[in-house]
Amino acid sequence: MATCTLPDEYFEEFKALKKERSPKNTAMVFMIDKSKHEFKIEETFVDISLEKLQEELSNTSPRYIVYVYKHTHPDGRQSFPMVFIYFMPKGISPAVAMTYSANKEILVNKLEIMKSFNAETVETLTEPWLKEKLAFFK
Repeated sequence: MATCTLPDEYFEEFKALKKERSPKNTAMVFMIDKSKHEFKIEETFVDISLEKLQEELSNTSPRYIVYVYKHTHPDGRQSFPMVFIYFMPKGISPAVAMTYSANKEILVNKLEIMKSFNAETVETLTEPWLKEKLAFFK
């Protein structure tokens, strides 16, 4: 099983997202290009809720999602946590599942994202689900 790399152009695109001062909810969706053994950004969605992102994802294809969430605290302050979501739907081929599983930590480490969560269905991806996951980090 080949180890994937993240080309500089995609890493620079990610770094630009990370430097945003007051970002909107944004999803950067990564996939694996099996022929090149590389991670690539499939698409970036700006100003998108997790519920709307459900419509953009397939329940038959794994993806890695970097999501910037605009969170308003009870006292009115805003924060913008960046999370990594490993989307691995059930029922996909074992070879594809193994490729994505084997390369998950490589991408998480390269992007240096501390908050990493797993999702098995698109319906899992909701704002209440994310808030519950983020509550652990308070």
